[in-house]
Formats: sequence, C-alpha cells, structure tokens
Amino acid sequence: MEELIKKIARAGSGDGTAKSRIAAALGFILPYAAMAAVSALLAAYRPFEGIAPFGAACVIAAWASGESPYPACLGAVLGHALSGGWAYAGACFGIGLFAFAAERKLKLEKTVRVLLGFAAEAAVLLVISLITRRRVLTTVSSSTVSVLGAVVFCGAVRALRALKNGRAVSDTELLTLSAAAGVITLSMGSFQLFGQSPAMLFAGISALIIAYRLGTSAVAFAVTAGAGRVLASGGDMHFIAVLAAGTLAAAAMRSLGKWACLAAFFAINIAFRAVLGGTGVFSYPECIIVCGVFALIPAKLLASDERRNKRSAAGYNRLQYRVGELSAVLAELAEAAEPEDARIFGCISETLRDSLNRAGRASERAFDIEYGTAERTAPSSERSGDSLAVRETGDALIIAISDGMGSGDAASTESRHALKLLLDLISVGFSMEQAIGFANKSLARTREGDMYATLDALHIDLSAGSARLVKYGAPPSYILRGEKIFTVYSEALPMGIIEDAEGHTQSVKLKSGDTVIMMSDGAADALGSSLLAAITDNVLAYGDPEMAANALMDEAMRFGAEDDMTVIVARVEERI
Repeated sequence: MEELIKKIARAGSGDGTAKSRIAAALGFILPYAAMAAVSALLAAYRPFEGIAPFGAACVIAAWASGESPYPACLGAVLGHALSGGWAYAGACFGIGLFAFAAERKLKLEKTVRVLLGFAAEAAVLLVISLITRRRVLTTVSSSTVSVLGAVVFCGAVRALRALKNGRAVSDTELLTLSAAAGVITLSMGSFQLFGQSPAMLFAGISALIIAYRLGTSAVAFAVTAGAGRVLASGGDMHFIAVLAAGTLAAAAMRSLGKWACLAAFFAINIAFRAVLGGTGVFSYPECIIVCGVFALIPAKLLASDERRNKRSAAGYNRLQYRVGELSAVLAELAEAAEPEDARIFGCISETLRDSLNRAGRASERAFDIEYGTAERTAPSSERSGDSLAVRETGDALIIAISDGMGSGDAASTESRHALKLLLDLISVGFSMEQAIGFANKSLARTREGDMYATLDALHIDLSAGSARLVKYGAPPSYILRGEKIFTVYSEALPMGIIEDAEGHTQSVKLKSGDTVIMMSDGAADALGSSLLAAITDNVLAYGDPEMAANALMDEAMRFGAEDDMTVIVARVEERI
C-alpha cells in the first residue's frame, strides 16, 4: 500500500505543466484501471460448477510479480460480489489484507508470495465453508486452480513488461500471454454490447497488436484467443482459422509499416465475412472497430526494436568499399602526424576497420536486460548534477551514471557532456577504453575551475553475457545473485582532473537472474551502513526493476536527501 501511495504522489508531481501532469496521471491510472477491470471480469467467470478461481489468481499474480495487488483485489472483490460469489469476494479481500500485512513486515520472493496467497485464500474459504456448511472440498479446491492461474498470469505480466520495454518476448512468455488471453476471451462468453461481441473485439485488437509487434509468432496467440471465443460461444470453430489467417497476413506485412499491417488484416477479414457470413467471423462493424482502435494507437508504441537493413546489396557494398578506403587513409595519416594527432587518427582508423569486420556478422543475442531508474534532486538545488544514460548499440547495452561536482546547472552540464560524448563515441564504434579516454581528455581541457565529474559505466555484451564496469571516482556497484551480493569498487580519480587519468575496469561474467545495482554518491551516502540490507530487501522484493529502483530511492530518502541521488537497477535474463 505504501508503494501505491508513493506512485500516486510521483504521478501527481510531473514537471509542473498541466499537460505533463495529465499525461502522468493517465500513465498511472490506466494500467491499474485495466488490472481492476480484468480482475473483475475473471472473478465473475466460473469455469467449473461452484468454483470461481480466477479472481484470486489475479490478486496473487499481481502481488507475486511485484505489482501493487490492491487494484486487482478491488476488481476481484467487485466481480465476485456482483456475481453473487460472496465467499470468493471474502477470499480475495483476505489475500489483499494478508499482502498488506506481509508487505509492512517482510520482503518476500515471488514463489513465497504465491504460496502465501494460496494459503490465505484456502484459509478464508475453509472458514466460510465451515460457517455456511458448504462443500469444503469443492470450495477449497478453488485455491489450487487459483495458484495455477496465478503462475500463468505472472508469465503474462512478464510478457507485457517485455513488450512495454522493447525487450524480446521468449517462447514461454508468449505461451503464458496466449493462455491468459484465452482465459479472458473465454470469460467474456457470448455477451453482446450494442450488438457487437466484446470477446471478438478483444481477440482481434490484441492479435493485431501482437502481430505488428512480434510477427508470425503472433499466430499462436491468435489461435489461443480465438479458441477462448469459440469455447465461450459454443461453436463457430472457423473463427479460429479466420483470426489466425488475418493475424498471419498482418504479420507478413508488418515490415511495410503499421498501415500495411492494418490493411492486410482488414482485407482478410472482410473477404472471409463476404464469403462465409454468419457469426463465426467479424461483422463489418466489429472489423471497423478493431482496425479503428489499432489505427489510434501511436506507431512508436507498437513497433518493435528490431533493426531492419533496408539498404540494397549493391549500395551496402559500395559503402563498405568507401569506409575501407577511409580507414586506410587515416592509418597513413597516423604514421605521418604528431603523436597526439596520430593517436586520434589511429583510433578512428581502428574503429572503422573493426566496424567493417563486424558488418554482416549476425550474432545471436543470448540475454535481455530489464532496467529501472530513479532520480531525486537535492533540496537545495533546482537541477540535479547527476546524469544517467542507457543506450543499446549493436549487441551491447551501456548503462552509465555521471555525477558532476556539486549540484545545479554547472554540475549538470559537466556530467551530461561527459555521458553524451562517451555514448556517442561508443555508438559509432569506438571501444569502451577509447571512448572513455577521449571523454576524459575533452572534460579535462574544457572544464572551468575545479569542475569534474565521476563516471560509473556498465557495458554488457548481450551475446556472451560478459560485462565490464568502468569507474572514475564513482561509488561501488553491486551484483545481486540470488541472495548473495558482490561488490565492485575502485579508487580511481574522477574524470576531468588530469588528461591521462585511467579508470578502474573490472570484467565479470553475468548469469541469468543477476541484478546489477548502480547509484551515485548521494544515494550511497544516504543509505550508509544499511546499504547492503536495503539492496537485499528491496531488490528481492520486486519483480519489476523500476519498482526496485524506486524502492531503493525511497529508502535513501528516509535517511535524508542532502545531495542529488540516482539509482539504476538492471536485471539480466537469458533469452529462451
């Protein structure tokens, strides 16, 4: 509950403008409203006689996945109450109370939360069954189905986070997302709203979005969602084939853009409607509504992060030839230039040559990174001297924090300049060492007075899972593996003090499930001796890295905010 209240406060703060506050409020309200609505819908669904397990499953899944369980709890209680399932409404309320009590006293892992949710639901239903003399076995068996549903919904939440963050969706995540969609369409039954089927609209809209986002793998999603609609209506088996065909056509056209994807889906479904007619396909209004909703969603929210090479083979070969020539010329200039210029020409030549060698060599990504950030400005300043940046380049992800000396505009300018130059150089092909060397030299030559900036950079190879942490005067970073914490620290000078300063570099091999925690001096100093305990408690408690970062920041704020504070939490997951 405390985390939910903090989120409400953060949503209302914005940057001071009405537009930003409205956008922040909508960004906060809509996900929780959707969670409550889905929970209410599933709570009213009874797949077996006398058993309504999915309301409690939604509450347990929300709690276990690190989300706030209270919107799901509210929706489930309302759904059960409106459908006359008072015992199940009491069970969902009991899970919510138990989550509230446990959250205040304990930091629990995901599996423990699922088991405790099961125990809370079973205990409440058992007591109610004994009081009302209902069949105990039938009532309590609902708890077992709730746990299975919660596991599926947890996977679906993870898949939705992947879609939101631009991360690839694994086969397991897609399977659980498909299963959850099937249950949702099944729970809608044959209900009609103004003559249209909400189940068919949900199946069509979600399948079209997933097709544009994931490609042909969305057909599996369409089949499951369509099967839920068919089972709910008691027939119309060809709807599964129609939805799958429309989804496949949309996926085939997604490389041409959003509107081509929409047109393919629309054409296929209109054609089936004209040929087949009946209730087993989208009606004309339903098809228009599905495509209209998809059209209203901004393309930037739908598109994947896949980078497609749209250049012709001939044009690409010409570019390779020109870059190769430029690299050779720069190497010759390096031999004839003064030592300082020779070093610059040599670095650029080497970078171009390495880029040519890597071009066309596709390496399969083995890991995905989910990350969350939290920032606070010192009370005495209007602008933070901390800067943070996250950038993906090729098969690598770079996460960096820079802390300018002091706070305010000057410190902010210094730290932002250091990070921008560093990431720009890495993005065009410079190695980490070369980029940091140039950034340090630039900062040393352009700084005014005693200004300098720390640097804390994490470079992760997404193909091999190897990582390098580079520090210039930065506080320690931490790697959480299970319940063990590994510390990475250095005693290097900050950037910009001397031109030839060398940072401390440490290489590590990351494993799936590892979490890397980085923070600026302000956050580390505020947490003080309780820092390790705060990391263990808060990072293990939340499945979402952003929630973990905000929880760490809130913990640091409790000790007093005398300096700018920045926290980054990055979780490594093996791609399945």
